[in-house]
Amino acid sequence: MKLPKKVKVGGHEYKVLFPYIFKERFDSYGQHDSAMKEIRVMGVDSGGQEMGESGITVTFIHELLHAVDFTTGHQVFTDNEPAINGFSECIYQILVDNGWLKKETK
Repeated sequence: MKLPKKVKVGGHEYKVLFPYIFKERFDSYGQHDSAMKEIRVMGVDSGGQEMGESGITVTFIHELLHAVDFTTGHQVFTDNEPAINGFSECIYQILVDNGWLKKETK
């Protein structure tokens, strides 16, 4: 999946920064910043290896769900990273297996 440059969530326009290099932390592959209206996604893991298309897409979905959670005010995923990880993986699987998202091949 080619990540978009911008995405709207609840009427708010978020800038998508990819690939993003975290200078402030080293334990994250992505980040949702509600104040800056940014979704940041790395292209490599903590060991410097490329994440691959599926890892990048799942990370984007994960951060997008954080944006939805924040925008709706429900805070279902606040302090519940295992839940959002599971939802992200399942949404990715549904999109790919039903042909709504094509896996890139190199």
